[in-house]
Amino acid sequence: MHARPTHKTEIAPACLPGVDLIGVSSERVFPRHSHGQFGIGLMRSGGHRSWSAGGTVEATPGNVLAVSPDELHDGSPLGAFRAWDMIYIEPLVVQRMLGREVAAREFHFAARSWRQLASSLRRAFAALAATDAQAAEEYLTLALGQALRERPSGGDRKPSLLSRRVITRIHDLPASPPTLDEVAALMGMGRTGSLRRFQREVGATPNAYAMQYRLRLARRALSDGEEPGAVAAALGFADQSHLTRCFSRQYGLPPGRYRAARANIVQDSSGYAAL
Repeated sequence: MHARPTHKTEIAPACLPGVDLIGVSSERVFPRHSHGQFGIGLMRSGGHRSWSAGGTVEATPGNVLAVSPDELHDGSPLGAFRAWDMIYIEPLVVQRMLGREVAAREFHFAARSWRQLASSLRRAFAALAATDAQAAEEYLTLALGQALRERPSGGDRKPSLLSRRVITRIHDLPASPPTLDEVAALMGMGRTGSLRRFQREVGATPNAYAMQYRLRLARRALSDGEEPGAVAAALGFADQSHLTRCFSRQYGLPPGRYRAARANIVQDSSGYAAL
């Protein structure tokens, strides 16, 4: 019998509205997913490999990780174990900090040893952990400006109008994902052709994209204090157990514990639901 992969997630209390500080130490493999926020962080130890819109990247201690809203990516350890810290920021907060609208795909989940950026991030982490809101906002604004200025170029995956029709349909009715026949009709293609094109352009099948979008909505609802059972029903999951299995796989902890973690409760692998 294989031991469950070691995993620990810590969510620090937010001292800035719309900003989350999350620390992860894990042996887990995370499936392809996306976030609704900008994410930027640092590898602490070990190694991490991720598929993303910018291609496959590998990160080691000191490397900067950055991900845009809606950018699909996955994650697996290089070796047995790795640890990293991430700051997730709502797009409207990024716009306010930088004084301009920021395109959703202005930087990718990349591994770079940006010395100045890493220094600003370490100061931002320290200020957030100390709940020093003014210092946190200053260093985070500096880090975001550096990241957007120094972002890697190339490799951007932009869905075509046909794929965007399916994405819009998923966003409009997240609790009822489209069937493959509906996807084909929306794209004006055969079932096989539409499936291949969507996956090539978006990075996931329509069903997989719909699932990660529903889970992102679930995460937001749980952050707002909604009960897991109500969230499961509202978003079309078969039951609360179905939500728990899917949510645990994508985010590393079950819905109820994620909801509790908003109060800065640390959870470890002993409390995780079986996948």
